[in-house]
Amino acid sequence: MLLNKYLTVLLASFAIEIVSVSGGEVSPKKAENKLIITDKIYSNIFVRKREEHKLVVKHLLSTEDYAKRFDLLKLALKEIIRVIQEDGENLRNNNLAEGSALPKNPELVDSLARYLENTCFFGELVLHFPDMSYRILKGVDGWRDLLIRALEYTRSFVNILDQKSLEMLRLLEQEIDESKRTDSYVNPYRERANESSKSKETKKKKKASIKKEPQLSGGAKTEL
Repeated sequence: MLLNKYLTVLLASFAIEIVSVSGGEVSPKKAENKLIITDKIYSNIFVRKREEHKLVVKHLLSTEDYAKRFDLLKLALKEIIRVIQEDGENLRNNNLAEGSALPKNPELVDSLARYLENTCFFGELVLHFPDMSYRILKGVDGWRDLLIRALEYTRSFVNILDQKSLEMLRLLEQEIDESKRTDSYVNPYRERANESSKSKETKKKKKASIKKEPQLSGGAKTEL
């Protein structure tokens, strides 16, 4: 229940305009007095947002109930795709080029921030939960092309993204775009998940084996 509420609130923060990088909605008269968010300032904010993403992934990994994890992941992926579609259209309409400096328009800054953050969040989820993600996404038309464009656009902002996020996007590209996949490509998170699953199964078998072992019963008492 706590995870569900946390994830819902976090996802909502990506979509609600009041919760924004630029500090919320302002009237045009006050815009010129507003704090200008620079690339350097936002890059620090971006790193904190990425830590939130990893916290959500950690909670999902600790959720052993498959149905519950599936429902939460489905909620997350569909909301992320919605945000990427809407903000992507806004960025295109305003001709915000790849790798450009942050715009001065506060609303456009918020739109770009949501786009970059959600693209990376999508990457974390798909890489950590590939099989479950593909099961969800197979019913979403055009998701692959949408995200390939999104990750290409997102990683062009090298003045904002940290190195770990850029590396993650390179993995995501190979994960979802077979034409970019190298012969040596391995999703490290899938491998870890498989190892963890095998470890849990081994522990269960050991516990079952211990329970099956016959217990020593009290033998006949020897009288002196």
